[in-house]
Amino acid sequence: MESTKNTKLLELTLLLASMLTILANAIIAPSLPLISSTFKDVKNVEIVTKLMLTLPALTIAIVAPLAGRLLDKVGRIKVLYISLLIYLLAGTSGFWLGNLFSILVGRVVFGLGVAGIMTVSTTLIGDYFTGAKREHFMGLQGAFVALGGLIFITAAGVLTDINWRLAFLIYGFSAIVMVLVPFALHEPKMAHHETKAQTQNRMAVPPAVWLVFISAFITTVSFYMIPVQLPFFLQKLEGINGNKMGLALGSLPFAQAIASFYYKRVKKKFDFIGIYSLGFIPMAIGFGIIGFSHSYWQTISGVLISGLGVGILIPNGNLWMINLVPIQVRGKYVGYLTTATFLGMFFSPIIIQPIQNMVGINTSFIVLGAALALLSLVYLYLNRRVINNKSV
Repeated sequence: MESTKNTKLLELTLLLASMLTILANAIIAPSLPLISSTFKDVKNVEIVTKLMLTLPALTIAIVAPLAGRLLDKVGRIKVLYISLLIYLLAGTSGFWLGNLFSILVGRVVFGLGVAGIMTVSTTLIGDYFTGAKREHFMGLQGAFVALGGLIFITAAGVLTDINWRLAFLIYGFSAIVMVLVPFALHEPKMAHHETKAQTQNRMAVPPAVWLVFISAFITTVSFYMIPVQLPFFLQKLEGINGNKMGLALGSLPFAQAIASFYYKRVKKKFDFIGIYSLGFIPMAIGFGIIGFSHSYWQTISGVLISGLGVGILIPNGNLWMINLVPIQVRGKYVGYLTTATFLGMFFSPIIIQPIQNMVGINTSFIVLGAALALLSLVYLYLNRRVINNKSV
């Protein structure tokens, strides 16, 4: 039986690790316009610069299933420690690399670290906790993910005004987690010690996992429009510097953290599909406000409202997946969920850019807001079908 002190250290270490994940790519978002300006002689520099946000997501999407299988076979803690080391070295590489394309390669490698950290941290929550404690901690994880985004993205905005390269040093925070891991975390006893035959007998999972994957993809395609497109949206306004851009981007995880903190209460009143229907509503409203806004503070109000929806959707998908699959294959399926999440991030600008080219950046937010409102109705319909059929 662990002492209270050790349990608290375990929880803190898991939460700090979680801070490094979902919004990790977006930390350098306030720097994008300045990076584009610095390397203005590079062909298609704006597209290449935006790839710094999205290419790590593609790496994560490809690698996460492998990371999931590895942690089921060789252990959670080994994968976590190696992932943290990659995160530290590749994440800070933008500070000391001089060539735009070498920085881009560093971002690709950085994705390897994020894939491992995200998959392991979510899997360990399922391993260490059960029942109401798991629901509560999943909400806390969502809050800390958002808190990391708030602190790191806002700090990046401040550092960008000094020198855009300094923003890359924020990834050095992972060194703190690296120090804590050996003292705070332990390998779950049942994580990978069953025989191959026993594991195969436990492989069957319900088809609802596909709805979790699809929902995660849709959520991240939608919310990642803010860190990718907002810096260029705000550039049109007067008096916008890196600090103001960081504050605007940081308002998303601020609202997200508040909503995630109260996820446990929401879960008591709604089932998983119902929460998806609920969560897309503030996202739709927020995107509509951004699209119609012509001032800095009006834009921030839209970002804040959107963040409330994101804050309950992300922990909802993680908890649903953990509850659906057995511990013997938990790492693998959390890896697949990580893939769905970061594929959404990668495809977000690819899906949104053609719309933006046709109707303009403001109207593209309005179009996506309308799509999210329709999506909320689709999930409401699905939820009523499930309740009537009692099939999920």
